Amino acid sequence: MSPALKGTLFGCIAAVAYTITNIALRDVAVRHDLGWTIGVTSLKAVPATVAAWILVAVRARSGLPALPPRRFVLPLLGTAVIMQFCGNVLFQLALSLGGLALTVALTFASLIVSGAILGRMMLGERISPRTAVSMAILIAAVVVLRFGAESASLSILKEASPWTVALAVVAGCGAGIGYGLSGVVIRQCLQQGMSHSATLVIISSAGVFLLAPLAVILLGIDEVKAIPASQIATVLAGGVFNAIAFFSVSGAFRYLEVVRVNLINSVQVAMAALAGVFFFSEAVTPWLVTGSALTIGGLVLLGFPESQRSTENPASSDETFTDEPSPAT
Repeated sequence: MSPALKGTLFGCIAAVAYTITNIALRDVAVRHDLGWTIGVTSLKAVPATVAAWILVAVRARSGLPALPPRRFVLPLLGTAVIMQFCGNVLFQLALSLGGLALTVALTFASLIVSGAILGRMMLGERISPRTAVSMAILIAAVVVLRFGAESASLSILKEASPWTVALAVVAGCGAGIGYGLSGVVIRQCLQQGMSHSATLVIISSAGVFLLAPLAVILLGIDEVKAIPASQIATVLAGGVFNAIAFFSVSGAFRYLEVVRVNLINSVQVAMAALAGVFFFSEAVTPWLVTGSALTIGGLVLLGFPESQRSTENPASSDETFTDEPSPAT
């Protein structure tokens, strides 16, 4: 397969797996206190962390570079903190306040804009006129979705104050920015020859070793013990699909630009909207429909024809990529 086709395949796998993950996370978004939010986020990270360390062990046993070089450790640690707190925790909080459809649309709109800007700043990736117009549409989508946030919150909460609505919007947008930065750093590491496991082991491990103790402190031992087994199973199942998606999207970043990978993943917006309505009876409002349509339209406007650039200058060779076994394949 060509590099572009490989990147597209990994992106599609990630989109489907992330959607299943988000459905599971929405199912357990029954509380919006910080302790519960952090606890769910930490538990979700367990499968990805286990997978990452297994792959590190396999590579080490095979005599391949397993852990990140020292010069990358601190940047990856900083990225891990940003991704876990500004990405995953805020995303889970937004799910409990604004629902699945609103949160995914807001997150993607802000992810694409921040990913494009940071990709330009950190990787020197081009922002074409088409991308600039797309970013303007996505910013408009965030504004439109803001007007529909109150109805979305009311479909989840018995009452929604202006502060609750604002927090739902800020959390969704903040999650997108956190993910956008993380994606750029992951791509930067992969471009310099690092393996999936070496890149992701620190980021995923932070979700367990940073967030779990904090969740226990905030919730208390007794409340942790009282968590229903069904909710634990739901989060872990979501975590398995999250691990598949996590490694798949990192594979896509190896072959495609950040903006292109995010474009493929944009199918999540439509799937999340349908899942929110059919599985969780979330409100369907003109604002939500218009904002989601703008989000999808802005992403589609980025255009697949420009992906030919990825085949001319792939981030790495096929040989480098296939050295790394991936649970997503």
